Amino acid sequence: MKRWRKQIRLAMIAVAGFVLLVTVLPQVASGIGLGSLANRLDGTSTCSSGSSGSSGSSGSSGSSSSCCSGSSGSSGSSGSSGSSGSSGCVAGLGTVTGTVAVTGAPVGFSPAVVGAGVCPEPDPGAALCADPEFALAGNGSYSLSLAPGSYALWGFYETSLDSGAFLGTPQAITVESGGTQVVNTTVPYAKPASVNATLTVTGLPPGVLITSATVTLCPVGITYDPSAQPPLPCATSGQYPSTPTSGPLVVSFTGLPHGQWTAYPGYCTQFGCATGAAAPKSVVTTAGHTTMVKLSTPFQVPQDGLLSATVTVSGGPSGFAPPTGIDACQLSGLDSICEGVSSYGSGPTTMLLNDGTWEITGYYTASPFGNAIEGPPELVTIQGGLTTNLVFDVPYQVLGGITGTIKISGLPAGVHPTGYSVNACPSDALGGNPLAFLSCVYEYSGSAGYSYGAADIKRFGRNAHRGSLKRATGAKLNSIDLPTLTPGPWVITVSYTTQYGTFFSAVGTTVNVTAGGTTKAKVVVPYQAPQEGLVTGTVKVDNAPDGAFNAQVRACSSAPTAGTCTDEVDAALSQTGTYQLPLFAGTWWVQGESYSYAGVTTQVVTSAAKQIAVVAGVHYKANFVIPLL
Repeated sequence: MKRWRKQIRLAMIAVAGFVLLVTVLPQVASGIGLGSLANRLDGTSTCSSGSSGSSGSSGSSGSSSSCCSGSSGSSGSSGSSGSSGSSGCVAGLGTVTGTVAVTGAPVGFSPAVVGAGVCPEPDPGAALCADPEFALAGNGSYSLSLAPGSYALWGFYETSLDSGAFLGTPQAITVESGGTQVVNTTVPYAKPASVNATLTVTGLPPGVLITSATVTLCPVGITYDPSAQPPLPCATSGQYPSTPTSGPLVVSFTGLPHGQWTAYPGYCTQFGCATGAAAPKSVVTTAGHTTMVKLSTPFQVPQDGLLSATVTVSGGPSGFAPPTGIDACQLSGLDSICEGVSSYGSGPTTMLLNDGTWEITGYYTASPFGNAIEGPPELVTIQGGLTTNLVFDVPYQVLGGITGTIKISGLPAGVHPTGYSVNACPSDALGGNPLAFLSCVYEYSGSAGYSYGAADIKRFGRNAHRGSLKRATGAKLNSIDLPTLTPGPWVITVSYTTQYGTFFSAVGTTVNVTAGGTTKAKVVVPYQAPQEGLVTGTVKVDNAPDGAFNAQVRACSSAPTAGTCTDEVDAALSQTGTYQLPLFAGTWWVQGESYSYAGVTTQVVTSAAKQIAVVAGVHYKANFVIPLL
């Protein structure tokens, strides 16, 4: 199974003071063309600025550099000829430069792209390779960095960014290590050809419809493996009907050079996609004409089947219509392969599943947290190419809740919690049911709301997080309010934040929830000694400029020197000019730092550094004044 996808790679071509955005091209094929530039080149590396090995800059910057991290040094190559297999500068390359000109073109003709491509073949009349290296010629000139050896070189152009390339006469060249040679080439203009391919899928089972049709054209002599991406010289086009159909679809190509091609049909249905490798057909294109070809491919039984499930909720109050969904788990050895999908509208929920036996569970979600209320599971056998229709009934459950408080035992004087996070999961989420985590809920600092609870603003410090929901009357920072939990045991784990960071509880508290009731719980979390100390204070910039500037505070693990700050740790300033800088225990040099901007110039000014021996769990204060030059 192989899903057709259109591959587009953009490259920036810098040309003598202006920038041209083009789609990087595919390559040459034996007098027919390089294939569609727009459809190929997946995985092309881009060299650093100034490198002639870049797929976007080759032949336009005029640089002869061959330094390209992770590439072969060729422009636009996918690593065939001359690849070093390592990153960094490729040693021993030679350079081929020159011009590419289109001759005999009508007045006003302007090709989409022009360039030169090579194959490692000393005989220019031999069949073209499937993975050539190439360079675009945005200003009429190209530059290729190549490993030493013999090559056949073609000039080419394309009429559009989604068509094949027209080739000039190939020339034999020999590249020497470190050498540079000039090879000018021309490409005679030729009228483009077109192809209209009518594709029919035979043997479609009842109810199976075509959602898209694709055709891949490869030059004769280029091997195509439908399980992999098409070779660079090939071109792919598709047709996507507005509604699925069982009838034939027409796939069109324009801008193709004349010559001999092999057409490979492909299609997609609701069960996935397939390429008809067993049903290719020869196609001959003629300059200035449209070739009509009829393709047919037999329906291939897919490995996936379609599950169409309707989930209903029985026994709920009048008008109760929650979001629903389905979970599917398939056991494979010791592992479970699970998938899930939710639906917020009417009608069935669909999933593509592999052949085999699946445990399917319907559920609905409870507001405000969206925790899943599951119905009884059902074992279902899925068959490839068939649709399995199921109806799941989930009995309405009267939910319960948990309210209570959180206490941190052993909290030292001067340490204040700034927030709590509560995670509650059914006890079977810890093992057994692989999808029980869907019923977990999460609350932050206070009374319940969707995903986040409200916070007791009065207890927060200036820089503490504040909930986006309105605070419930009387809610405290350390309160728990989880009103929509299924009956049974739940495990509550808590994390808390202080000025020294965030700390997670290693042990959960089990609370039993009863239907229609509220269980009160007092959760005790042991204080965890921090590994960091905290430096706070203010940063002031003297004579702040009228233009754009910003300031921060930074810490260095050794005395900072001009432009050097070892193990730098930064902290931004609040709107009032204050900062909070947590640091691991050790000796640090802390200072204020400002950046002012004038046009393209940035001026960096720092205050004097203060040496602070930081101890974990200790709060330090340090104010800074930055003299602005």
